[in-house]
Amino acid sequence: MNTTAQARGPRGIYWADPRGHSPHHPCRSILEHLPSELPAALRDGYRALPNLGDLLSDMLAQALATWPQLSLSAEDFLDFTAARMPADLAPDEALGGLFVADLFLACACARGDRRALEAFEHEYTAEIARGLTSMAGDAVRGDDFKQEVRHKLFIGKPPAGPKIGEYSGRGSLRRWVRITARRTYIDLMRAKQRDPEILVGDDAVSERTSEQDPELAYIKDRYKLEFRTAFTNALGTLTTRQRNILRHHFVHKLRFDEIAGIYRVHRATIARWIADARADLLERTRALLREQLAVEGPEFDSIMRLVTTDMDFTVSRLLKRPGP
Repeated sequence: MNTTAQARGPRGIYWADPRGHSPHHPCRSILEHLPSELPAALRDGYRALPNLGDLLSDMLAQALATWPQLSLSAEDFLDFTAARMPADLAPDEALGGLFVADLFLACACARGDRRALEAFEHEYTAEIARGLTSMAGDAVRGDDFKQEVRHKLFIGKPPAGPKIGEYSGRGSLRRWVRITARRTYIDLMRAKQRDPEILVGDDAVSERTSEQDPELAYIKDRYKLEFRTAFTNALGTLTTRQRNILRHHFVHKLRFDEIAGIYRVHRATIARWIADARADLLERTRALLREQLAVEGPEFDSIMRLVTTDMDFTVSRLLKRPGP
């Protein structure tokens, strides 16, 4: 790779970033961005390393050779690396034991680099499924669960932000992704156990409906099992993208422009996708209920009015779980 010579240099010589950024001394990033909780003796140890400049330049060359398509600057990568130096290892061990190329990719993903996200998708997404090989797989629909893990890795929730930013480079990124998938699954299962029974006739909604319309409250109580079954089955017939779009909108509370960023489309396209998914879900629920219930005319119209009224609430509750 023709940038390697530019990336190398003895300590005290500025490193010319092959990405076209201004010259930057690699030692400065490490020394200025070490964790504040690092003991003074360890901080002094990094300053005293006689070959720190060469070591960092080698790291940068290795990372760039592995991921030449990424536009991450040397300064950003070294800042990211410095902040993850452990308090229980000597400086030479900490730097020498890093999975450098993995850390470089994680840093670029944390910064939202499109090519980094594509590289992760190609190289590491399979690890999500591998992380669950020893666990009960029936409770998770693969594509939906992968999307849950992707959301956790690359979007996250404030104030923590993307989970990928927590990767420290101490072990392989593949193993770390498998562990993250396993923990996500466990968290979802625990949340599922804490949730009350999910159905259109949720107690809080039933109470509200009873106050507003006694007829609807009676219908909800009488057909609650059929409602739940039809809605769950109808949701399962949607495409993976439709379920994920609805999950982003109703569960993760993402704005249209945020969802558009995930799929790299215009926000108007997302609005149309959500409307289409809701319409498909309603129509399929209607068809399933018509098959299950021996009801016609005004009573069936009342049933569908109830389904339509509670639809967004029910979709949100159902999609909080790993399936359908």
